[in-house]
Amino acid sequence: MNVGVMKALQLKAPRAFELVQAPVPRLKDDEPPALLLQTLSVSMCGSDTPFYAGGKPGLAYPLPPGAHVHECVGRVVGSTSDDFRPGDLVVAVPEADRGLAEFFVAQAGRAARLPSELSACDTCSFIQPLSTVLNAVDRLGDVRGRRLAVVGLGSIGLLFCWLLRLRGAGEIVGIDPIASRCAVAERLGASRALPALSQDIARQAGLRPGSWVAPDICIEAVGHQEQTLNDCAALVRDQGTVLAFGVPDQALYAFEFERFFRKNASLMAVVTPDWSEYLAKAAELFASHRDELAVLATHRLPMAQAGRAFDLFERHEDGILKAVLNARDWHEGA
Repeated sequence: MNVGVMKALQLKAPRAFELVQAPVPRLKDDEPPALLLQTLSVSMCGSDTPFYAGGKPGLAYPLPPGAHVHECVGRVVGSTSDDFRPGDLVVAVPEADRGLAEFFVAQAGRAARLPSELSACDTCSFIQPLSTVLNAVDRLGDVRGRRLAVVGLGSIGLLFCWLLRLRGAGEIVGIDPIASRCAVAERLGASRALPALSQDIARQAGLRPGSWVAPDICIEAVGHQEQTLNDCAALVRDQGTVLAFGVPDQALYAFEFERFFRKNASLMAVVTPDWSEYLAKAAELFASHRDELAVLATHRLPMAQAGRAFDLFERHEDGILKAVLNARDWHEGA
């Protein structure tokens, strides 16, 4: 079992995928319970893009075959876990984020079984990012009636707008320089969305007191640079909360601490949830609302075109929000 080779995409250099043959991963009985999954579909996250584009300091190429995606759906073909068996449809976070391959391994604690009603759904990989947003909103506590701002309206920011509205938040203001994203945010739950840079809104708020109604909570959903976190600190109200969700690429940020300090504000960092709990919760939520969230799937491509999907994603071109990459052609020998 688990013997042979498989197709995989390998980043030989930044922005340069190559189709390669790689050994099919093996499951080991002396390691924590795990699954071998045949990949069905994947989608990319903003946190994957720096690996593709060479934006991670000290990262050496080529990357291992299959890197770098972590939003994956597959069919179980092998299991050392009592909770999963061959044939199960599963959303999972692959070990070492190596989901760009015909097969991948995931720890059983980082996987959730999907109901049969989702077997024909090609957007189930969205459950993984939804699980992280669900965890973050749970960390915020009761948001009913509270005023929030969401900086960054990529797929994560849009999921925040949608879930916050579902949870009964008061005014939700989205901020993003791309007008098409703002339109989707208002469709998914934002009270209004401003097509502008958060830096410009923060500057204008400083020049014209009263032009900005400061939110109770400001969510940074961009990451990969420090400016938007500082903007959130400027935009949030006194004694408010800044939720840092966007993934940093640098170990150190220059943070405008005095302004934050004088506001008596709180900074909350939210990253990896308890996967076994939150993937299951997100799967149940997604199953009930997948038609509403279908707007996030703007592009559908075969797995072999992952480079094109990443290029569009990195450049914010062609109205891309989420690209779903289909691996079924690989299994069919196309």
